[in-house]
Amino acid sequence: MASRTLTPMQLIASVLVALLATCHAGSIAVYWGQNDNEASLADTCASGNYEFVIIAFLPKFGKGQTPQLDLASHCDASSGGCTGQSKDIRACQRRGVKVLLSIGGGDGSYGLSSPGDARQVAMYLWNNFLGGSSSSRPLGDAVLDGIDFDIELGSAKFWDDLARDLKNLGKSGGRRVLLSAAPQCPFPDEWDGGAISTGLFDLVWVQFYNNPECQFSAGRGAFMDAWRKWESVPAGRLFLGLPASKDAAGTGFVPAGELNSRVLPLIRGSPKYGGVMLWSKFYDDHTGYSSAIKSYLLIMVVGVARLVAGARAGGIAIYWGQNGNEGTLAQTCATGNYKFVIVAFLPVFGKGQTPVLNLAGHCDPASNGCTGVGADIKSCQSLGIKVMFSIGGGVGNYGLSSRDDARQVAAYLWDNYLGGTSPSRPLGDAVLDGIDFDIESGGGMYWDDLARFLKAYSGQGRGKKPVYLTAAPQCPFPDASLGVALSTGLFDYVWVQFYNNPPCQYSSANGVGNLASAWKQWTSIPAGRIFLGLPAAPEAAGSGFVEASDLVSKVLPVVKKSPKYGGIMLWSRFYDGLTGYSDKVKASV
Repeated sequence: MASRTLTPMQLIASVLVALLATCHAGSIAVYWGQNDNEASLADTCASGNYEFVIIAFLPKFGKGQTPQLDLASHCDASSGGCTGQSKDIRACQRRGVKVLLSIGGGDGSYGLSSPGDARQVAMYLWNNFLGGSSSSRPLGDAVLDGIDFDIELGSAKFWDDLARDLKNLGKSGGRRVLLSAAPQCPFPDEWDGGAISTGLFDLVWVQFYNNPECQFSAGRGAFMDAWRKWESVPAGRLFLGLPASKDAAGTGFVPAGELNSRVLPLIRGSPKYGGVMLWSKFYDDHTGYSSAIKSYLLIMVVGVARLVAGARAGGIAIYWGQNGNEGTLAQTCATGNYKFVIVAFLPVFGKGQTPVLNLAGHCDPASNGCTGVGADIKSCQSLGIKVMFSIGGGVGNYGLSSRDDARQVAAYLWDNYLGGTSPSRPLGDAVLDGIDFDIESGGGMYWDDLARFLKAYSGQGRGKKPVYLTAAPQCPFPDASLGVALSTGLFDYVWVQFYNNPPCQYSSANGVGNLASAWKQWTSIPAGRIFLGLPAAPEAAGSGFVEASDLVSKVLPVVKKSPKYGGIMLWSRFYDGLTGYSDKVKASV
């Protein structure tokens, strides 16, 4: 057979076609189980339209009640008639579809009376639906992928305890338990808000229906205001929850064409955008809504593009501000090498001290000489670069004495560097994108409180921007100062310092083994993206410098395997300017 050479465009097209053919139809989640006239669970998954199927509901549990499963007329759980669903669940999972059990719902008798009650409910769910064992598993011996919290009535108490207990059971049982939630779009959710704030939820499908004040029909402004607030929650992926037909909800239905042309373009650029959740399979069967969305390839193409980008490409973060000979902030951003620039440092704060900014030889904040940096910050942001402000550092006088001290420091940072207002903003009126925690001394207490207080400002103030949180822990795991704060799930980016720490850094003599072991531990934390922190020159650190050729050929192939890989962080712009390190590696990062 004759062969031919593909042009670059044909090659790209063929790769995309192959990816689209082998990936799932897109990030669509659907609720199943509340109408016997909908397709079977196996047929639902066989459609190829869904990445997640949520079995609904367990509407009775807690407060000493015997839990009760209700799958409408699909089967009678009280007589053991639903155990046959086990075969369908496994059929779904073989297709790569995640199957979760939803607890709660709009009608039911459920609630939690105490942390102990939450623990008992968690044990019941673990033993009867997840990785545990029981003689009376309602859905048979299939192991579901997780639990969905559709809490719409009763008390808001102890759902956070239930989430923690479920995650802990998964860890001790050696099996990951996915947690999802279906809050209402008014923010924060009356029932799920406290649980979601734990950072334990992998998936959040927000119900943008039956809530006229924040659904799309309320207008673009109200809708986007709600979406931005939900973007600030410490969760993995955020889904737009919609009814699959006009009859599926009282309000909030969005025709497929309008979803394509007006709604998805507003939200799919969000780093947390996961797709669309539909209520329910019964209504989707009647309207073909998921097929209509799928036909646009919006969710599919975006999902594939992000998959490819996440698997093959990252960004470079750089610290700037500690050497007056490194060039201006605007010049740093204009190189085109960096996705993040971290302005360093605020080395004095907390414990009743007056905060002090230190930008080395760049400017003198004591005489308001750094306000001009605000113009450079705006210049960077206009190029799509996120500009963070780093607190702490290797040398300084900082710390937090109490939770209230953390609150006061958060308020200071908000008013002086973020979206608040103050007559004495050290960097002028520019609104930075977030706060970087480079905590290397002063103890490990109350940094988690500071993170919570800062995140709570997301979506407020000038521009209603999210407040991004980043951190620069040392590679020994967990970090002595930031371990507790990072466990909150509130951090968007974590650049781990794989230098000045011989036990976990790369060396030409010992190879990549120690680094790889530490990297595996760091990618287990509940954070958005993990970056490999390196010195940009041998002189930039006591140890841990990796030659650019070794980084490209030996280290990056190992760390890029993680879905949490975000890129590399370099210390610092001054040294990068001397060596051109970022120029040498950016094509491979």
